[in-house]
Amino acid sequence: MNNVLMIMTVRSISAVEESLKKIDIPKVWFKGYTEFELNEHINNFIKETNYDNYFIISDDAVVPLKTAKLLFEKIEKYPIVTGWCLWRQNQNWSTIQFQDKLFMYNQGSNLPIFGKHYNIVKSHEIHKLPEEFETAFTGWCFTGARREIWLEYPFQTISTHPHHPGASTDVHWSKRILVDKKYKQMCFKDAKIVHLSLAGSPTGTFDFVNKQIIKEFI
Repeated sequence: MNNVLMIMTVRSISAVEESLKKIDIPKVWFKGYTEFELNEHINNFIKETNYDNYFIISDDAVVPLKTAKLLFEKIEKYPIVTGWCLWRQNQNWSTIQFQDKLFMYNQGSNLPIFGKHYNIVKSHEIHKLPEEFETAFTGWCFTGARREIWLEYPFQTISTHPHHPGASTDVHWSKRILVDKKYKQMCFKDAKIVHLSLAGSPTGTFDFVNKQIIKEFI
């Protein structure tokens, strides 16, 4: 299958960039854009190109080559695949969730409301999981999906105005998939991503000034 990787980046983190360079896949770097601005740019890129599968990752996630290869293999079978990571390196919550719904919705100019989190798998529980399973949340952990799925469920922030807080495109995407129950978001125990993030301590310097889209086609 023909794959492409979309990278959302407002920081330059060498460990992340080095890990992505090792992955043999065409890449598009969306640099300097807010998630709200990417509502336009990512969706236009998908509409204007014709890859079989579009993968997405953030700028603070180290992707081991074996994880990328595993997900490239699994997307031959499943229309949506994703890796997993810890929310923060100093916390034990993973992005793997097993609830039937994601309770989150926009409140206009206020922050989005999060309901109680149910069935979040903790780091010490992951070894008990099967090799592959359905998750309620992807977290954009090297998440890949068929082009037609991206067209049906486009990249979209919860906020409807650029000055409203709350982007959470990963939650909003998974929430819509769950509601419709047409597709399963398949995750794999061996598809671990390292999220370079600590609670209360932002990683790197953010740059929302120098905006550019860089295409690295193989």
